[in-house]
Amino acid sequence: MNYRKPYLLLFFFLVSCLVCQKAFSQSEDTLLQVVDDIQFDLKSVTSSGDTLIIDLFAISYDKNPREFRLNVFGSSLVDEKDVTHLFNSIQMDRVIVNLDERQNYLNYLLHQDVPVAIRLKISPMTEELIHSKKVKLVFSSLEQEGQFLDVWIDLNKPEESY
Repeated sequence: MNYRKPYLLLFFFLVSCLVCQKAFSQSEDTLLQVVDDIQFDLKSVTSSGDTLIIDLFAISYDKNPREFRLNVFGSSLVDEKDVTHLFNSIQMDRVIVNLDERQNYLNYLLHQDVPVAIRLKISPMTEELIHSKKVKLVFSSLEQEGQFLDVWIDLNKPEESY
């Protein structure tokens, strides 16, 4: 009977490891926003003067390097009444596209596992913009040329950031 004890302990250890891993992966999946192998994270929502600034991060996981083509006129801020507002400027690292330049796309080369800052600015800041719910980013699919994908980022912002 003693020869079964190590196997029984090993069995319980493996089961407990699998249960812990499953619980961790479920909680992790609910926090991550991954679309087309790019993870998007909200860093902050702040205001400067009459401008609302939304800082995000994008991280590419599979391709090195990977072309990222953001549709400037398709990306928007959605307020609490589900009205969309275009951004005045979108910046990825040092690449800036201003809305008044009428440039349709922001092109950027993402490197694998290197986070890239995305800064979205919109002004003038109104009461509707302060209580915005989501950011919608539209970018081209890596796999299917000509297809664009949407990523919706919830703005769970603390009130003290204004």
